[in-house]
Amino acid sequence: MEKPIVLAVAGPTASGKTAIGIALARRFGGEIVSCDSMQIYKGLPIGTAQPTYEERQAAPHHLIGFLGADEPFSVSDYVALAGKVIGEIGGRGRLPILVGGTGLYARSLLRGFSFEERARDEALRERLFTQPPEALYARLQALDPEGAREIHPHNVKRVVRALEYCLLTGEPFSRQAARSKLMEPPYRYLLLCPVFSDRQLLYSRIDRRVDTMLEQGLLEEAEGFFHYCQKAGTPPTAAQAIGYKELFPYFKGEVSLEEAIARVKQESRRYAKRQLTWFAREPGVQYLYLDGLTQRQIEEKACALAGEWLEKQTEGRKKP
Repeated sequence: MEKPIVLAVAGPTASGKTAIGIALARRFGGEIVSCDSMQIYKGLPIGTAQPTYEERQAAPHHLIGFLGADEPFSVSDYVALAGKVIGEIGGRGRLPILVGGTGLYARSLLRGFSFEERARDEALRERLFTQPPEALYARLQALDPEGAREIHPHNVKRVVRALEYCLLTGEPFSRQAARSKLMEPPYRYLLLCPVFSDRQLLYSRIDRRVDTMLEQGLLEEAEGFFHYCQKAGTPPTAAQAIGYKELFPYFKGEVSLEEAIARVKQESRRYAKRQLTWFAREPGVQYLYLDGLTQRQIEEKACALAGEWLEKQTEGRKKP
């Protein structure tokens, strides 16, 4: 049985992935499956940079704004749900197009990584979440140095998951991840990664996008979410999203608005750098260089690359 075909547009924040995904969907009769760990949450459209109403009208989108901010959602949940949606899209004779910047989601889905559900303990996880992030990361470094190197210290959710696995199974989380990499990828896929040869062009786009988000009402959205988190007790995962956690100190009166905004831009640039490092390690990644191109030229270039790849996938079936 032939593996399903998937186009993927994954890369750094503010690189124009949504527009490229829409262009591909319109050219090839596709539907977009979000690959973003924060766009899944309801009520936070600006800070998580969810596609606008107009963008969703231009092409069908899936896995956007469907989950409450306090509801648990793991990478294994994403792989299962996205796989189901991809199957449904293919069943309609349409082309699934994965779009987003969460590298772990993209890698786990496209390369078929497995997740062992036996190593789960809600009580243990809750206790871990009450501990300082620095202490959690130091503990993970002691138990699983290799696994700790693959996880950012501020990604508390992943640190806790790795610790939970280590403590329950007695083996490093990285060992389980290594086993999962031996699995056969479930899809035939093309991974397009939009990038700039001049990194400063990307950073300028990031700064401009933060300014635009503020004009759209990011401050008001973040303040409402801040008050929600204050009442929640244990902060939800979405509180770790860039654009919220940097503004929360401003609402507490700890920093000025100017300083908070500067931190949003700085953390966004740092995140983009980590994304670039992540996707550079993906096998077969096809870079889509954007320097000096108009939006129309970018979309045409992406469609040409995708069209050439899709043609190769069907060549065998055309032969008598």
